[in-house]
Amino acid sequence: MTLSAALRDGANQLRTDRSELHLRAIEDRQDWSNLSLEGPAGDAARTSLAGYTDWLTPPLHQMEQVAATLERHADLQARREELEDRIISFLGQVDERNAAAASAAGFLLQQVRALGDSLDWLCSQEIDALCTPAGVAPPVRLEDFSDLPLETIHEINLAQSNEHVAKLAAKNLDMKVLEAGDGRLVAMVDPGGFRTTPASLTTFVEGVHSSDPATWQRAVDRGRNLAKASGGPAVVWLGYQAPSSLPRAVHADPARTASQELVRFQRSLGARYPQAKRTVVGYSYGSVVTGHAAKEDKIADDVVLVGSPGTGAGHAAELHGRIWAATNANDPIAIATGPKGGIHGPDPTTDAFGATPLRGADNLPGDHGTYWEDPQFLRGLGQVARAH
Repeated sequence: MTLSAALRDGANQLRTDRSELHLRAIEDRQDWSNLSLEGPAGDAARTSLAGYTDWLTPPLHQMEQVAATLERHADLQARREELEDRIISFLGQVDERNAAAASAAGFLLQQVRALGDSLDWLCSQEIDALCTPAGVAPPVRLEDFSDLPLETIHEINLAQSNEHVAKLAAKNLDMKVLEAGDGRLVAMVDPGGFRTTPASLTTFVEGVHSSDPATWQRAVDRGRNLAKASGGPAVVWLGYQAPSSLPRAVHADPARTASQELVRFQRSLGARYPQAKRTVVGYSYGSVVTGHAAKEDKIADDVVLVGSPGTGAGHAAELHGRIWAATNANDPIAIATGPKGGIHGPDPTTDAFGATPLRGADNLPGDHGTYWEDPQFLRGLGQVARAH
């Protein structure tokens, strides 16, 4: 039986059960206004139920809503199943010599099946919300999706996202959206194909302006370079309200708030990929976020602080994990910090701080924006990400 047929059967059975319950309600009517229960509980019961003609009106109404939801999703699944059948039929007829067409059709079939899984999950969420008095909060974090496949999570996020996320996903086929929201994006980039058991995972935390969707393509491109350098997927973590200007970046409060979200995300990433060696790369103000997170918890095996104005810590020993640091020779961020302190604490690249210089990346001549295209710097990051 197809999923759409099963949903319709469920809707029909629900309506049958509803009719039987309605008959019972007629035979066993309650007079709520004369309910023999004293005190606040009795008053609340009489007030909330006074508008119902019988005691089963609330559940009957819920059952009708759930049945309608099942039917609506059955229609959507039927259209999806029709498309899936057409793709399978095409694959059965395509000439084996036309490898490109077969590959494209196979990729499309994978997308369509993932869409089916996401529709099924969204249907279950809608029913939960209908049957829970307080409602069910919409999924906003990776942990909310439990063990759903990455492709399904991507489709669910696209269904709920704005046009900026949709356009970015369409332009970057090697990217999957893990979290999305107003001014927030968390996406995994894997040019090598999305592996279920990657050996390494690198999370890249951007800085000032990163809540602006206009900067997201640049962040994804940088994440892609990190993925190529490390040989494993890279997560572009723009999961916080970043300062919108350099003057606002002198405040530590956004970093402290963001650090809680970063800790939460890294825990869920570790639970999903327990075998992967994890690295977090904090860049510019993102290194301040990373520093506060690494003070609270072991967010990764290795923490790399790049172009950092400080971390909120006085010494690397205050941070969990192996701590690495690099700042280009011509990076003006150096004026914001120093050996004894600065806007967000001492410079992580100074000997007194105690971080390990990134291999091969010390004294590079670039400025604040050249790290992510510098082969020597990326080689150093790749070595850290791959090492155990």
